[in-house]
Amino acid sequence: MEPGPADTQLSTDFPGYVVSLIEDEASIWPMAWKLLDGQARSRRDPRGAIEIGLLGWVSATREETARLPALRAEHPGPLVAVVRDLPGALGARMIAARLEGAVLAGEIEQALLPTLAAVAAGQCVVPRAIRQIVDRPPLSPRERQILAMVVLDFSNAEIARKLFVSESNVKNHLSSAFQKLGVKSRSAAAELILDRESGLGPGILRISAEEALPATAES
Repeated sequence: MEPGPADTQLSTDFPGYVVSLIEDEASIWPMAWKLLDGQARSRRDPRGAIEIGLLGWVSATREETARLPALRAEHPGPLVAVVRDLPGALGARMIAARLEGAVLAGEIEQALLPTLAAVAAGQCVVPRAIRQIVDRPPLSPRERQILAMVVLDFSNAEIARKLFVSESNVKNHLSSAFQKLGVKSRSAAAELILDRESGLGPGILRISAEEALPATAES
């Protein structure tokens, strides 16, 4: 049986938690309903179990994650997102830092119930693929140097002149840095770096005295 508009809360045989649908931008509710199978009923568990809020997200977009403060105010319990598409760097960091759990829609059959059980037990669960986005390789000193100039809106040609390197060298470093940050453009890189909620902030561009590079180094 498919859930109707009033069926927004599920209680399962797993002890200790119930699941409430908070929002569903990615139409995951029928999948979750099927997995929780005939255990569902649209009322609170009388034993006062932990109420886990379930979010159906497209890819943890800025618009989706921006609603988290309001969702927290309405639902003080743990939040778990089922994410349809693999998020970008900012979305991955927001999931890891601001939610108790996440499941990729492609892995929902094997991952949803274990994730809910772990969250009910006080654990935080993030899919390996999202963790790999968060834990990208660190930026090299030269990449940080060039990104700092990108944030200041210098063109590739201007960066090359100031660092006494070729423009192709600048492009190569930017390509590597973009891959590590999970972005595809200068503007997206600058936005990610300047957004303190992403867990980055301009501090990631700081270069220590030991890392300092000579201006003439073609590196």
